[in-house]
Amino acid sequence: MPTYAFRCSSCAEFTVILPMAAVRQTHACPTCAADAPRVYGSPALLGTPAALHRGIDAAAASAETPQVVRAVPAGAPGPRGRRWSPFTGPRPVNAAARAGGPHPALPRW
Repeated sequence: MPTYAFRCSSCAEFTVILPMAAVRQTHACPTCAADAPRVYGSPALLGTPAALHRGIDAAAASAETPQVVRAVPAGAPGPRGRRWSPFTGPRPVNAAARAGGPHPALPRW
């Protein structure tokens, strides 16, 4: 639930936790019961982590002048084995090398 700040003219500032539907422009002061107007402040936002900020900056710089690479960078994972693709089909299977051997022949009628 959101926290709202109110400032009483005769007392100090106080905070109240209310649902968004129940908040009003004034709230009763817990000390003197006078109507206190709501105080508006900046939202409590977290800062962007440094690594994410560097990544965003690198992406923005790459949009204007992309970096061209001629090889896979060191430490990057190598390509995986061939997998099924709608363009190349499934990976070929050697029936003689399988554990169960080749498929049995279909019955002839």
